[in-house]
Amino acid sequence: MIAEFFPLSTLKSLITHHIALIDRSDTFNAQEFALMYLKMENIDDLELKKSIQIVFRDSDIIFDSGKNYIILLPKTNWNGAYELLHGLQEFLNQELQDSIVTYPDDGEETTELIESFKSVVKKYYQIELTL
Repeated sequence: MIAEFFPLSTLKSLITHHIALIDRSDTFNAQEFALMYLKMENIDDLELKKSIQIVFRDSDIIFDSGKNYIILLPKTNWNGAYELLHGLQEFLNQELQDSIVTYPDDGEETTELIESFKSVVKKYYQIELTL
């Protein structure tokens, strides 16, 4: 199955939903997830979308933010997200940037997590996200 792209307008509600599912779960492995920012402005859009759909799991949620992407990685800690992000950046011959936040380390509520994410993206890419 190929991963689908979600509109950016659904990001907050899907994060809130994912946190609610974690709160209901007794499984320790389900207790964390990562948000990752992919800056891909200099890559052919169609080729990029096909590559992203192949690389990410069916359970990952990909948000289209113009020519950049935000990925919600369920059951993924910072180390797992970091390896994936840096592997992609090296493959695409991009400058390596850390644009990852994780639940619950960077925020235990949706608003707090999104503010942490916006701060990381601004720090590394000088992009003001409006989420």
